[in-house]
Amino acid sequence: MDTMLPSQPESYRPLINRSFRLYRASFSKVIWPALILSIVIFIPRLISVIVGQDILATLPAFSPYRLWQILINLVALMLFIAIMWHMYCEARGLHEPLVEDIGKGIRKAVSVFIATIIQSAILFGIAAIMLGIQILLHQYNLLFANNWVGIIATSIAFIGQFVLLLYVSVLFIFLVPLIAIEDKGILVALERSVLLAWNHWWRVFSVQLTPWISYIILLFLIRFGLGINIHIFFLQDVPHTIWTSLLHLLIFALFIPWVAALLLVQIKDLELRHELARHEQKA
Repeated sequence: MDTMLPSQPESYRPLINRSFRLYRASFSKVIWPALILSIVIFIPRLISVIVGQDILATLPAFSPYRLWQILINLVALMLFIAIMWHMYCEARGLHEPLVEDIGKGIRKAVSVFIATIIQSAILFGIAAIMLGIQILLHQYNLLFANNWVGIIATSIAFIGQFVLLLYVSVLFIFLVPLIAIEDKGILVALERSVLLAWNHWWRVFSVQLTPWISYIILLFLIRFGLGINIHIFFLQDVPHTIWTSLLHLLIFALFIPWVAALLLVQIKDLELRHELARHEQKA
């Protein structure tokens, strides 16, 4: 029985509450892989703080040393899958050792990584098409023209491109649970994720954005409320110490299991909605 997952479609607040219950129930086990995941993710920043410069920024674009970024991503993905798998087992009332969770992550990490590459290629293709349209419109003086028509057309073009790319990104947000938890193949997972999310775009976006908004708010409170110089990526950065980086690492480790819990809770909700819609069509 999926005791911690929805048994019927639910609104925003019940989904968030369910994710908290799943988070609390599995916290003592998932915090350790979450902490290791956070350490792996923060390796480049910790190195930059220690040596006093951004190592990645100084590397050439096609430097072979950038391959270690792929390794970092694969290890982080493996650990995230392990976290999600343990939470899934907790929700089903199953109990597996941590070694089994890690093994599941290792087996599925490459498939998920390939799926994310395909997703990135789709997004890149859409962006390239949109860029081509913008170049064409610019040739006809419909973009960047110094008049009201040009201003409106330019605004619509850039806002439309942003919304379209965001929409498509949300369509593929359930690739990890579909491949790692439901054992779908890569192409089937891509199709299934789109099928579940396309007509619930805002519901998915608002729910999955919640932990990241909460994460950013907490960083703001620490930086501007407590005066601790913690790194916030979209603000002009100032030198920070190894201790603030370690604090940030710990905060990230505490938040990432919530992301996994929300994915599990909402994909179950969407599957219930999809089945309900199918039954209504047959009736």
